[in-house]
Amino acid sequence: MAVLKSLSSVLAAAALIVPGVLGFQLAPRDAISNDAYPFCNPATDNECILNGKYLFPTLEFSLESSLGNAAFLQYLPTSTFSLTQWTNNKMPQACYHWGAEYYKFNPREFIMYNVTFADCPQPFVVCYHSKAQKTITQIATEISRIPVKLRQSTTAYLAFSDLQVDNPAYTDYIAAWSPDGIIMGRAQAYFPAALIHEVTHSMDRSILSPTKPNPWGFGTSFSESSTWISAENADGYAIAAYGTKSHVENFAEAGRAVMLDAVYPGGLAAFTGNNPNLTQISNQLSTFKAAAASYYVTGGTCDLAVKFPYPTVLVDIPPATPTITAGPTATATPYGQCEFILLFLFSPLSRCDSG
Repeated sequence: MAVLKSLSSVLAAAALIVPGVLGFQLAPRDAISNDAYPFCNPATDNECILNGKYLFPTLEFSLESSLGNAAFLQYLPTSTFSLTQWTNNKMPQACYHWGAEYYKFNPREFIMYNVTFADCPQPFVVCYHSKAQKTITQIATEISRIPVKLRQSTTAYLAFSDLQVDNPAYTDYIAAWSPDGIIMGRAQAYFPAALIHEVTHSMDRSILSPTKPNPWGFGTSFSESSTWISAENADGYAIAAYGTKSHVENFAEAGRAVMLDAVYPGGLAAFTGNNPNLTQISNQLSTFKAAAASYYVTGGTCDLAVKFPYPTVLVDIPPATPTITAGPTATATPYGQCEFILLFLFSPLSRCDSG
């Protein structure tokens, strides 16, 4: 995901995935049209793939309230885990860079946890915002649903507060940045359908990368290889509406479809009520499975030879910046508070890489 590209702001009622500065983010979908192809119109966007066509009737697997997410909640088992809170006043460098430097959260409001799942001896790190609207246990539980073979392409998770008051500068939802093995987003975005899409982005450029320098490193995306693009062209339809935006996004949507096919009783055909148009994406599903099916099954344990390494580059959390007063002393003052809830307004973003 390497070329910078502008993205207009969007406002919507339902959610899908849009590319963002970090790579790929869940964001609202425009729900204002009954057009079968509402996302990428070749007449106005020359970067659409497959002439803007995608499987229809659509796969309902994007929103937290979707049938697909309900299926993931029912059929993706959780893994038991233990939580160990950090006490060294440090953050992983990636958490500090994206959470504090880039997204402008107060680093002193984060609590770092090692989360050790029963299916992997190497812990993952959750950098948890103390005002997040889901508990650390809820966040870790949702991460645990990601099958370990897929989850091992990550090492850290940033969970932000959902309230605009806690950081007016943050207007995004959830994103992946594979070079750091990190997923970052507001707490409400930690649900299986969103996480599977984002972690598929991470795996696309790490474990599956045809140019990665070592088993866990990152390189070019498999989704931009001739193998994947040939499968798309053979079908002529993207997996889902947002998949028409790019080969990389279409691949991440395929990850959710393959996961449903793996865990839903009767597979994707049963989930869709035997949608006769599933043949429109058959080459993509078979190509995806040939490359990655083993990562989309439940059970097993992580492979430490390919797992993204535990973060060892740490940053000291800076002390509070004092506010200079008219008196002879300076005292630290907390961030101001107000009451305003973000209604999914998205500011212009730019794309620099596929996470």
